[in-house]
Amino acid sequence: MTTFWSTEPEFHGIYEEFSSGRARVRTLNELRDLIEDSVYWVEGRIVDVDSTKSFCFLSCRICGKQIEDVDGMKRCFQCAEYTFKYIFRYNVEVIVADDTGSSTFVLQNKACEKLIGKPVADVIAQYGDTARTMPQSIKENFLGQKGLFEVVVSSEQTHLQFFNVSRLTVDKEIKEL
Repeated sequence: MTTFWSTEPEFHGIYEEFSSGRARVRTLNELRDLIEDSVYWVEGRIVDVDSTKSFCFLSCRICGKQIEDVDGMKRCFQCAEYTFKYIFRYNVEVIVADDTGSSTFVLQNKACEKLIGKPVADVIAQYGDTARTMPQSIKENFLGQKGLFEVVVSSEQTHLQFFNVSRLTVDKEIKEL
């Protein structure tokens, strides 16, 4: 039985999901075989972080997509215009493992802030703009973290072996798994 405790408002919604029986928990092996588009929870541990890729990026404040530097100006190709409205966002690929296997999970802002303990703006202020390559001290915040990962499963992406994480509940919020 999973026992929860947390004072975070978001966490109470997660507790409701589990206590009402609406939460659908799957192993990584089961997740790969699913063909129904839905949202599932996976219990696992972060065993590796892909620190070769950028762990934060500049994004358009309007659409959220990555923006590029074009001739010294910021351009959002999704909105098809130059913009001054942009922010940094986290985007981290981690390897999550359970007793049945491992898969790549993509963590976005909220999940990364939970693991790092600070918003991306604070990390950029601390490490400078070069922080697009993940500092080792931040990587260590991810490694070994155990938790429940809410993932969106799409029949179109399961063959790709990666899943986007929509919510994360870490071990410190769970008394016993």
